[in-house]
Amino acid sequence: MMEGLEDLKQWVAAGGSAGAVFGAVFFALRWFVNWIAERHDKRQASLDAEHAELDQSWKSYRLVLERELGTIKRELNAVRFAFQRVSAALIEVDPTNPAIAEAAHIMAIAFPADFSLDVARAEAALNGHAKEGGKL
Repeated sequence: MMEGLEDLKQWVAAGGSAGAVFGAVFFALRWFVNWIAERHDKRQASLDAEHAELDQSWKSYRLVLERELGTIKRELNAVRFAFQRVSAALIEVDPTNPAIAEAAHIMAIAFPADFSLDVARAEAALNGHAKEGGKL
């Protein structure tokens, strides 16, 4: 019977040692997985903060661009209006001036739907011919 008891003691000792080793490996594995997860969480938090910062930066940049675009549109409309006023006055003086025709062509490319300068040139040409005796 002593022999069976010795065998039992060896099995218990071996099982206890195996359990301790298993416990240590499990604890180490658990620690490693938590460490990896914590690193991932920190990295994700850092990426989220950078994304929020970039998003805010792009929103600010977009607002600046929209404001500048509005300014450029107003300035461009003012230049277009000024050109029409000046060219209309020059057409009255010299309706066949090639510089006016070239400038009108450039403006027609930039503003394809605006025919007011062409109409003014045609009216000035007709009025000029009418003043000269009506010969076309």
